[in-house]
Amino acid sequence: MSTAPTPPRQHRYRRRADMPLLGGIRPPIALLLVLLLAVAAITALAVGGLRVDDTPQAVRESHQYAAEDTAASLRAGLHESATDLRRTAARYESAPAEPAAVLTALGQAYRKWRGTVVVRPDTGRLLAARGETVPLAGLDLTKVTDTAPAPVLVPSAAGTRLLTFALVATKADGRALLVASDNLRLPGIATRKEQTIQVLDAAGAVLDTTGAELTAEGDRKVVTAARERAARQRPAPGETASGSLAGTPDDKGLRRVAGWAAVAAPGGHDQAAPLGLTVVSTSAVDGKPGNLRHPMLGLAAAGALLALALLLAWYLNRSLQRPLLALFLESRRLTRGDRPTDPVRGPKRGEPGRIARALEELRRQLLDPARPPAAAPARRRRPGTALPLALCAVLVLGWSGPLLFLGGNDPTVRVPTQVVAGQRDRTDTAADRVRQALNEGYADLRSLAPSLTEASVGKAENLLRDTLAEHDRYRSLYVLGANGTVLAHAGESPHRTGPEALGPSGVLLLNSSGKEPRIAARAALTAAPADAEAEGGAQEAKGPVLVGEFKTDFLSGLLVRPGLGRVWLVDDRQRVLAANEGYTSFGDLPDGRARKILADAKKSAAADVLRDGDDPALLAAAPLGGNGGVAKLGWSVVTAHPVAWLHLDQNRADRRAVLAGMLGLAAAALCLGWLYIAVGLPLRRLAASAEALAAGDRRTVLYPVHHDEVGAVARSLELIRQELVRADLAGRAVRRTPAAPADSAVSAR
Repeated sequence: MSTAPTPPRQHRYRRRADMPLLGGIRPPIALLLVLLLAVAAITALAVGGLRVDDTPQAVRESHQYAAEDTAASLRAGLHESATDLRRTAARYESAPAEPAAVLTALGQAYRKWRGTVVVRPDTGRLLAARGETVPLAGLDLTKVTDTAPAPVLVPSAAGTRLLTFALVATKADGRALLVASDNLRLPGIATRKEQTIQVLDAAGAVLDTTGAELTAEGDRKVVTAARERAARQRPAPGETASGSLAGTPDDKGLRRVAGWAAVAAPGGHDQAAPLGLTVVSTSAVDGKPGNLRHPMLGLAAAGALLALALLLAWYLNRSLQRPLLALFLESRRLTRGDRPTDPVRGPKRGEPGRIARALEELRRQLLDPARPPAAAPARRRRPGTALPLALCAVLVLGWSGPLLFLGGNDPTVRVPTQVVAGQRDRTDTAADRVRQALNEGYADLRSLAPSLTEASVGKAENLLRDTLAEHDRYRSLYVLGANGTVLAHAGESPHRTGPEALGPSGVLLLNSSGKEPRIAARAALTAAPADAEAEGGAQEAKGPVLVGEFKTDFLSGLLVRPGLGRVWLVDDRQRVLAANEGYTSFGDLPDGRARKILADAKKSAAADVLRDGDDPALLAAAPLGGNGGVAKLGWSVVTAHPVAWLHLDQNRADRRAVLAGMLGLAAAALCLGWLYIAVGLPLRRLAASAEALAAGDRRTVLYPVHHDEVGAVARSLELIRQELVRADLAGRAVRRTPAAPADSAVSAR
């Protein structure tokens, strides 16, 4: 019976050499090639495919941030007005007053409303009025019971008015409705001459405008589109409905850019939610494109990485994979007994070379069991497989390194003038926000002071605790007597008492050193005529005073705005009082270049791009300004926004290049580290075991760690060790057997 011829053994060895599919040396080399090719494609698309935008994202974001800042200030003003009105009305719950007296006290404490009235909600009868006529026509007040209505917008002959409501207790008519009327106006912020900021109602009607007037039909269409997008947008929880868009360019190449923001807070649970207000900031952009330092950088880097990936794959295959596979074939040949007289033809260098030389010595020992073991080679620290892996890592680092350094600051990046002006205006808005907060705090104290004049200590402390609970701006509220002693207080302990704590009313700084600044407002308890004290003005205290110390975190929170960079509140000596990031109280400004901007911002906001040093930055400064005591403090708000943080074309290209460099390094670290751990280290240990076996160590069993090429060589060496052990046992058995005497052999014949 005939059988099929058996194929040559060498062919079977080659097929068995392909055995490890998921382990061994081939997968990391193949994965390295695939990952580097993917990084090259990403580099070509993300960096090489970047095109210069005629309206950079930083320009669009400047309008979005301007709308967000204006909306935040408008929302805070609405909330503050409603809170002030209701808090004032709540003070008459225990001691009802005449309606006219309520309006007089309200007008002396606050001068923010154009008109105030007290009416009976059930009948609509007017009980008292002050200021301009409050438009109540068309409002159904009969449904008002125990809760004051939310603020509403109503039309009037003088324009749209915002009505704010509160329930107040009166002597003759019981609970009545206190209504305050004011026009909805934008905060006092600065805008450049080509910028327009508008506040729109839910129907799209313009309630207030600041800046340039929009006359072109295309400009109004952009504003309408921005409002419609704001109405459709559903932001994620905790986010504000805002965004930006760019219109189509006109015949002159000008493009209208708009940013919008909803006035209602995220979640809609505030006084502005029912109004449906939207702030839109627009301006015309000249369409000047940005610039790229190296427009062909992405394509050149992708091409270089493509060539490098192919080179590394070829080199690793030549220096590691092929020698290891050849070593595997030679070790299997010896265990099969094929051509035992042929010398071992294996690699010459590295751990595979050491194992090949050990196999050659073991082959000779298998042919001649009496051959003495070879001397163990001298131990020398050789790089082995670590050398080609390190060389590959250096080559990848040589490609990634220049891309990583592109993440540094480029002094040649052009910053659009709209971005510089936007930083200046936003800094001015931040200063206005701080000024309003301090003035509102001082107004709160002036409103509370008359209630404390004749109050007992217990009642005074209750009023202070209630006021402290209503506001998160105060750390402590306390009343100082004529000699500076504490008569009543709520919250933390007073920072300063005694005669030196007394002084004129207004906003002041209680200390000049320490762990944190103590900013406070001080108001005299004695009532003053309405025209005797301007808003925020100073009045010499002639008796007890009410002092409210502001929280430092509250002031720092006012400076936190996205996209504004680092923000500091500094005093007249340029010492830091608050910041949106970590700072040293009463310390110098971290960025010394800000002094140049402060010198230009004595009377109005100023901004400029300063390129001194290695980190060019966009700096701006604005005085608190305004009227009253806050302006006399000489404080300013300073902002610093690194140019590298701006969303410009060059910065975007640099960030993408840095990302590509990091991806290249990550791919090399993953695959080369895999090779070193899965192949390099086991191969080094196996080389030492093979040399020990060739030197006569027959007791150490060689266990294959992984089912791969290195493990296959280890199994072959273990089989050779077992064969040598059997040969040694057979030789010792022959030596122990005594030889038969010659005479006995002759006799047997």
